[in-house]
Formats: sequence, structure tokens, C-alpha cells
Amino acid sequence: MYRFERGLRKVPPYYLKFKTHPKPRWIGRTVIDIFTNEFGESREALEQDIKNGLMYIESNVGRKGGSKVIKGLENVLIKQIDGFDVIYNSKHMHEPTVPDSQIKIIYESEDLLVVDKPAGIPTHPTGNYYYNSITEILKKENGYVNLWPFHRLDKVTSGILIFGKTKEASQKYHNVFQNNRNKITKQYIARVNGRFPHEETMINCPIFMVNSTGGYIKPLNAEELPINSTTVFKLLKYNKELNQSIVLCEPLTGRMHQIRIHLRNMGYPIVNDFLYNPSNSKLYNQEINIINNEIEIELYTRLFEKYPQFGQFQSVDKSVISNNECIDLYQITKFKSDPEMAAKIERLKLLRQKSLKDLKDKYNTTCEICNRKVFDTDKDMTDSEIWLHSFKYEYKADINGFLFRMSPAFWVSV
Repeated sequence: MYRFERGLRKVPPYYLKFKTHPKPRWIGRTVIDIFTNEFGESREALEQDIKNGLMYIESNVGRKGGSKVIKGLENVLIKQIDGFDVIYNSKHMHEPTVPDSQIKIIYESEDLLVVDKPAGIPTHPTGNYYYNSITEILKKENGYVNLWPFHRLDKVTSGILIFGKTKEASQKYHNVFQNNRNKITKQYIARVNGRFPHEETMINCPIFMVNSTGGYIKPLNAEELPINSTTVFKLLKYNKELNQSIVLCEPLTGRMHQIRIHLRNMGYPIVNDFLYNPSNSKLYNQEINIINNEIEIELYTRLFEKYPQFGQFQSVDKSVISNNECIDLYQITKFKSDPEMAAKIERLKLLRQKSLKDLKDKYNTTCEICNRKVFDTDKDMTDSEIWLHSFKYEYKADINGFLFRMSPAFWVSV
């Protein structure tokens, strides 16, 4: 299954079948439009898949009269997707490489598996990653039948990662994590730019980001975005010569990229975070990340104009996570109605499409099976790690409680 070359873990190409229900923003669009603009696929490769019967649509699913399968290039090209369609495609997978890093087991019982996740490997299958994920590597190399992560870490983040070994254990602890958040303590360490405030402080600010490929806001519920995204921070030490701080981060909620965005918004981005501190990055898509970052900062600035408290450090008050209030981010930021913002978003999308094309054009190797460019066989690992490390996870309970703690990462010594 795996090949190991020059410190990289590789997966030979294989077919994987996908069954995709349409997202609201896909309604009224064709599969060619969706897969070229949102997933960076080439039109030629998609048309070949449709001709070969590897991509088709099942329409009228769940409606009176029964479903109907739509195949063939002429039929699929003109079909506008609606909410009762399902898209099927068997994709010839060329998984990105990941570092050949050891996954150290910290603790194991009949119910739980706790590992030290290396940076550079996603927690579970996502996007183009499947076998090159922590769950699948553990299954293949350690013989586990199934693993259910109780939480996730970003691909670029390292540290404590907890799995359930049985479906029952997974459900039990999932309920614990959802319903007993006041008994759960998660702590991370980050290395950031600047001298962080000395006193323990808190940021309570809604979390969102802009998808540079599709030009839309994530999460998709931006019209009813929860405001209770909260992280508590404490300065551990400061290096005057480097002008960098080591900061203890305790997320009270678990939004995607929460710690990274909160630190960026307050002016203390993680030192080597190529997404939220991209100015010193040497990645091929640096310009895109810079523009994406500038757009997000402008949107957050508009949010702070209406809600100044979201853009300020606050006194620690952990009760804020019980606030169920939501806001309409589109209305506040004018994301959909401001022509200037629309122009910036369109430029970002075009740059992303050009970047993907330029990257593929740099490589002469084309897969003979699926006619797609193969350009990731020796992926640069520059973007495989940021200085954010999950080092403590605690569940305070009389029965079945736990405490897992790790040594600090190597970059903590500044």
C-alpha cells in the first residue's frame, strides 16, 4: 500500500467512488462548472470521466416517480443540478504525499486510543487525502478495524489526538464532549509574533474564512453564524531578540482554525502560519494567501465596526460559551452586495485557477489512466507544519475521567 521515499509517505494511484449530495450554492449549476471552479479539475479530464461512465447523476432522488440515472456527455453537460440530485464519480486518486513521521501511541484501552499526531498529516480522510490520513495509517499499520476521532487537529498541527476504538465508546465520549464542555480542558502551545499581553486574557469572536477557490465564506451558515467562538490565552515567555512569544491557548469552543484566526485578528499571528501570516512564506501560492488574508482582515474589520468587543481582548469569562446568539455575517460585512468586495473575490478566484494551471503546467507527467497531471510525487513539505501543538487534554469526572499531557514541542525553546 505505502511507499517510502526521501522521508515521504506515498500512496500508489487507485480508484475511489464518491457519492455527493449537492450543496446549496451548487443549485442551478452543471457538474462541469462545479468541479472545475470549486475543485480545480480540468474540463478535459471531467469530460473523459463522463464519457467513460465514471461520472453520472442520479436525479429525482426521494421524489414521487422514482429516481433516474443521467449518463453520457451530452446529457450530463446540460443538466442543471437541483436539490434532488446525487452526483456519482469514481475518481482516480493521486493522493498528496505526507511526511514519513512516526505516530506514537500515548495511551490505549479497550475504548480509547490516544496518539501523538505528527504535523503534516490530516486527522481523517478529507479532500484528496484518504489513506494518507492518521486514521487510515493506524488501521493499515496497527491493525485497528475502525477508529472514530473525538476531535480533530488541523493537518499542520501536532499533538494529542483521541480516538474511540468502538462505536459505543465513540458515541459516549462524543456526548461528553458536546454536553459537558465545562468539564473538558484542551490546551495548546503556540509561538507567535510580538510581545503578547502579560495578563491572562480572552478572545470571543465569531470564526469564518474565505475559500479562495470558490470565493465563498466558510462555514456555510454565515447568515446565522454563532458568536460563541472563544479562546483563553496566557503568555508563557517572551524572547525580546526575536520579538516572539510562547502562548498557552485554551479553546473553549472548537471552531475550524479558531486559535489561528483569533491570534491573527489580534495582531499576534503564529510565526510560520502560511495561511494567516503569509508575508514571509515561500510557497508557490504565497500571493494568493496574502490576498486571501487581506480580504479576511477587511471583513473582520467591518465586523468589528459593528461589534467592537469582537476585536478586543476581554476579561476571562468562560460563561460566554453558553451564549446562543447568532449574527448575519453577509449583512454586516456586505460580502454579497459590495461591488468592490465582489471584484476582490473574483480576482482571488482567477488567481487560484491560474495558480493551479501554472503548477500543473510545470510538470510533464500525465496519468495514462485518467489523463490528469501528476504533480505531487515529491511534494515540498514547507507547508506541513505550523508552530501550534496540542499538549494537554483533560476530562474531569469521577468515573471514566482522563488526563493526557505531552512534552512541549521542540520550537518552544526560544
